[in-house]
Amino acid sequence: MEASNRHDDNEGGPPAWRLHGAGAVAAGAWLILVWRSHTAGGATLGWMLGVVAVAWASLAFAWCASDSGGRGGRVVAVWALGFRLVAFFAQPVLEDDHHRFLWDGHRFAVTGNPYAEPPQARFGDESIAPEFRAVLDRINHPDVATVYGPATQWAFRAAHAVAPAQLWPWKLILLGAELALGVLLWPVLGARGRLLLAWCPLAIFETGFNAHPDALAIALAVVAWRNRERGWGVAAGVALGAAIAAKVFAVLLAPFILWRLGARAWIAAVGAGLACYAPFWLRGSGADLAGLRAMAGEWEFNSSVYALAAAATSPPIARGVCAVAFGAIWAGLFLRWRRTFAQPPPGTWIYGAFLLLSATANPWYALWLWPFVALRPSATGVAVLAAVSLSYATGLNLGDPSLGNFGHPAWLRPVEFGAIMIAAGWDWRSAKKAAREM
Repeated sequence: MEASNRHDDNEGGPPAWRLHGAGAVAAGAWLILVWRSHTAGGATLGWMLGVVAVAWASLAFAWCASDSGGRGGRVVAVWALGFRLVAFFAQPVLEDDHHRFLWDGHRFAVTGNPYAEPPQARFGDESIAPEFRAVLDRINHPDVATVYGPATQWAFRAAHAVAPAQLWPWKLILLGAELALGVLLWPVLGARGRLLLAWCPLAIFETGFNAHPDALAIALAVVAWRNRERGWGVAAGVALGAAIAAKVFAVLLAPFILWRLGARAWIAAVGAGLACYAPFWLRGSGADLAGLRAMAGEWEFNSSVYALAAAATSPPIARGVCAVAFGAIWAGLFLRWRRTFAQPPPGTWIYGAFLLLSATANPWYALWLWPFVALRPSATGVAVLAAVSLSYATGLNLGDPSLGNFGHPAWLRPVEFGAIMIAAGWDWRSAKKAAREM
């Protein structure tokens, strides 16, 4: 009886020693990357990719030992928290976006409007405090106004109020968002879904190490979906409006969450979004729209279909073609979903198509697939989450000036997207086999 009680937490999941062993290996790898992040030269591309590969291998070991049961979650959760506490003490690796987060919080505190001017407008301003002068000097694209939404700006402002020019308060906010995400999804996940949600190396690296803000908007979107599941229409609308105001990507989920909830839910979503945007619009700024316009019209990074279309035509034509193609795919997904009304929404397909057709596919954008892949695990979804980190192999990080700062070597995208295509073929074959056996 005592032995049974001791192992009950792991019934239907991998034995505890396997989880602990995999967790210890991953934690050791993350600790090495934290240490490297504090060295004079920082963590190089090789160190980062090596550690991320070890973390994925550790997750794969636990995944292969697991099944569809829901036990063993306590061990998984403890290690997940450990990974994030380790990452909390890291300096950002191969990324400088955090300087913009700190600057936006500062400008919000000083002027009440972080959208009023691009950072370069303050170059040479002697009134800027020394600690923020150092931040200003390291902001990328200083000629572009910030692209972060109003709800995210309020979070930057809160972090600034705790400790100006320090990243740790912002990391605490993101840690809270990830914990909320885990609490919301844990009851509806199987063992493998919990493992992927808790141990996903992309989430640990992009949120824990580099403090990208997507986890905040993703958590709000999941709050909206879970409220919808409980029949709380107005609460779902408020959370969705806040998610869209945190990052505009959340708008792609709006009909899937609000459909059949009634007019009050839609009004609540619009009202929450307007409440976030109105203070900045009333000050005469377009909030994040100016920055997003520059990003959508000019930037390109790690694209796939867009890159091929641009090479065959021209960038403006390619952007238009990809926008129309995505609109058609999104509409098709919605019409198909509306017939079945299956939950959760097909987020893997929505954001997978978005990344496939977008001109800019930063690795942290793939986090929008993360909770949906945890809910419905697939080889394709896992491949996207794993392969996208290869996009850090840029000319800047490789030390190859011939590629430009953000250019990729010729081999990278065929390897990255080739791996995803192989995984998609595996899923297709598995689906065909399952259909034959029915």
